[in-house]
Amino acid sequence: MSIPEEPSEIIPLFPLNVVLFPQSQLHLHVFEERYRILISECITYDSVFGIVLVHEQEVRTIGCTAAVKDVVKRYDDGRMDIIVDGRRRFQLHNFVEAPHPYYSGRVTWLNDHDEEVDDKLRLYAVDLHNKFVSVVFTGIVQLVDVNDIRRTRAFHLVQKSGMDLVQRQAFLAMNSENKRLQFLIQHLETLLPLLSSKKAVDELAKNDGYIQL
Repeated sequence: MSIPEEPSEIIPLFPLNVVLFPQSQLHLHVFEERYRILISECITYDSVFGIVLVHEQEVRTIGCTAAVKDVVKRYDDGRMDIIVDGRRRFQLHNFVEAPHPYYSGRVTWLNDHDEEVDDKLRLYAVDLHNKFVSVVFTGIVQLVDVNDIRRTRAFHLVQKSGMDLVQRQAFLAMNSENKRLQFLIQHLETLLPLLSSKKAVDELAKNDGYIQL
């Protein structure tokens, strides 16, 4: 007996050199005509598009849908500065032909495993996050209250953690909140001893693109 295929959908895609997380926000500068068309359609029809990382000339297959939250600026030549909200993770299976100039792909949606979140991991990750941002982003990034359930989720904490693109992509692909928290904890435990170096702090403080919510 054959195994039924998972339900899939076709969504518009915007390959970029960024990793968008659920419940994160990013500034995007849209200049290519095909993506100006895509964003304009998403605004008109209140629809989402998928962002997938392009890194070292390779398109990664785990991405996140984005909704246009705000158009910050429109330029005379059609370019736009926008803010997008990260919504839902997906796996890209293949690109498909479509009657428009931007990419489209067939995707399936990713969901976390059914598990109880380890509260000790969550609280420890918040503690490390607060120590990290208090040094690297002094006065810019607010500390997280341990009672704020939404902000203590791993996808919020990771945004200001000093991860590189490869690490962020690996983090996005994890289907377990506990594994994400463990990954984040290990990462921050490695970085915190380096913060005595001003050079290291300056490097980590470079703009990562995420807007603090």
